[in-house]
Amino acid sequence: MTEKITVIVPVYNVENYLNKCLDSLINQTYKNLEIIVINDGSTDNSGKICQEYAQKDNRIIYIEKENGGQSEARNMGLDRMTGSYVTFVDSDDWVEPDYVEVLYNKLIEYQADIAVGNYYSYNEQEGIFYFHIFGSSYYEKVYDNVSIFENFYESEHMKNFALLCVGGKLYKADLFRELRFEVGKLGEDGYLNQKIYLLAEKTIYLNAGLYAYRQREGSSSRSWTEKWMHALVDAMSERITLLASLGYPLEKHLAVYSKMLDSVLSNGQASTLSDTNTYKELAAKKVVLSQLTTEKTIDKKAVVLAANYAYVEQVMTTIKSICYHNRSIRFYLINSDFPNEWFKQLNKRLERYDSEIINCRVTYEQISRYKTDISYTVFLRYFVSDFVQEDKALYLDCDLVVTKNLDNLFETDLQDYPLAAVRDYGGRVYYGREMFNAGVLLINNRLWKQENMSQRLIDLTNEWHDKVDQADQSILNMLFENRWIEMEFDNNHVVIHKQFTDYELPAGQDYPGIIHYLSHRKPWFDLAAQSYRDVWWYYHSLEWTELGQNHHLHPLQKSHIYPIREPFTCLIYTSSDQIEQIDTLIQSLPNIQFKIAARVMVSDRLKQLLVYPNVTVYAGINYLVELDQELIETSQVLLDINHGEKTEEMLDQFSKRGKLILAFENTKYREMGQITYKVEQVKEMIEKLREVEEKHGF
Repeated sequence: MTEKITVIVPVYNVENYLNKCLDSLINQTYKNLEIIVINDGSTDNSGKICQEYAQKDNRIIYIEKENGGQSEARNMGLDRMTGSYVTFVDSDDWVEPDYVEVLYNKLIEYQADIAVGNYYSYNEQEGIFYFHIFGSSYYEKVYDNVSIFENFYESEHMKNFALLCVGGKLYKADLFRELRFEVGKLGEDGYLNQKIYLLAEKTIYLNAGLYAYRQREGSSSRSWTEKWMHALVDAMSERITLLASLGYPLEKHLAVYSKMLDSVLSNGQASTLSDTNTYKELAAKKVVLSQLTTEKTIDKKAVVLAANYAYVEQVMTTIKSICYHNRSIRFYLINSDFPNEWFKQLNKRLERYDSEIINCRVTYEQISRYKTDISYTVFLRYFVSDFVQEDKALYLDCDLVVTKNLDNLFETDLQDYPLAAVRDYGGRVYYGREMFNAGVLLINNRLWKQENMSQRLIDLTNEWHDKVDQADQSILNMLFENRWIEMEFDNNHVVIHKQFTDYELPAGQDYPGIIHYLSHRKPWFDLAAQSYRDVWWYYHSLEWTELGQNHHLHPLQKSHIYPIREPFTCLIYTSSDQIEQIDTLIQSLPNIQFKIAARVMVSDRLKQLLVYPNVTVYAGINYLVELDQELIETSQVLLDINHGEKTEEMLDQFSKRGKLILAFENTKYREMGQITYKVEQVKEMIEKLREVEEKHGF
């Protein structure tokens, strides 16, 4: 309990209640408190009581000011606070003895930004306590800055009130660095908290009554005036605007907003306010909202995945990439072993993006219908028409990511063709055959059902499974030979096939629309072996709350992955594990990325360098032209510091582009305009790299 916590108490004419409030604070079990009491121009004995408490407890800081309202008083307290955390207590309320300690301990335990407790109330006029939380109903729950908003409308245990008012909470003080209460607004707590929750990455809620709220005559209360009508509706309007600007789903909030308008208008009419400008303005909003909500609901687009649970990380990464650029998706996951709980949890996340996932569980009977010498999961796409209801479905392998909006692809007119696909350029080069790649298939599901395609594919598999060279892809091409529509390579950019095409990035895209990491060279392995590895890891690392940030559904941009600047990178292209001073360079320059690339498989000596977070090792990348180009384009410096055989074309490329090449005297290949150092001058090389890195991106 060493961190200082600030308690802010605005005071105005509460002489009959102030002692109970201040006693509850000075007797807290958490002792390192800074209690800032702001007398907001009281005309009773409140100021005298505050001063008496300040004299007997040096933790109390007493401030006197002219009356300006509760928000102004709280803001003055925020300006004066020196604690690492802050809580607010109204001067006619009181708190439990362990109020601060409980909130602080939970905030630290969960590494949260806000700890929220609930409350109980005391009705002074009736002389009765109202408890809505009992011991058996206690629970703790963590919310992120999206899910917290869904609970603003949860009336059980008065949770909505507990979340929106500022009392009963412990905040990290840094959250108020730029925010203050809005002076002169009714319902100022809600205005502030809905901004604070957006800033907070994590909030821990405790369903426990820690704060005592006094209901009394003369305290702030709601009566149906024009000002209150505006306050209620404006707060909700601001909430929707904030969430919309960040790409958060709005369906639930709009539904509540509509009900609120109904309630406000009904109470306004009962209070004879129907002839006021405010009433007429809100009535007009209700009419417009009603027209908007009656528009046609967007049909969900069907996306089909197939995998077993061992591939769960890849499935999640593919789904995240799709949701980052798309809304209203119905995912179908054909599988045999995914836990049902996984689907339940994922559906809660997908709901925010107007999407869902359906558990398409295959049975042993379905699997046993076909013969195969390899994993049965390869053939699961056969069952698309058994599960999918939509007339059109997009099948995707799970070793790919989507970097664009798919609306245009779904608008493809399939006519009477069974599917649309991208030509397999590897099949043309390696097998001498014209065929499509089966990793991305836009399926005419209506036709598949009519022609019983699933059974026909199974029959072909049983006959040909041990005679074909590309498993299900060969079978699919046999059945649909000359019956498929060709799509652009951008819709299935097989990274090892780009060199066989004349593909160029479409305007407005920094990356191919669908990146397919075909072959054994997967981006999730420890050793890199393909281009666009950073794209896969970007989507894999995204938090679900971050998917809504791309609210305009733009294609992936480099600025998404590297919001400040692309990393400064040094490339070592080697055929030897003897690299001069490599450990010294890596350790001395932690902000510089080192890419060590070899066209052969690498030794454990080079693999061990992966313990450093600023190192990527590429292995076995012979004949990968696209990857070589990526390494050249993304590296600012070539380090000619490897012993043994050199890769001349890489040295030539850096030299022709005027990029910096550094070398040691004992590793320099031949004169290519390198800056050369003696081995004992490694510190000078380090300083040169620091100098160039500092200028990078400016």
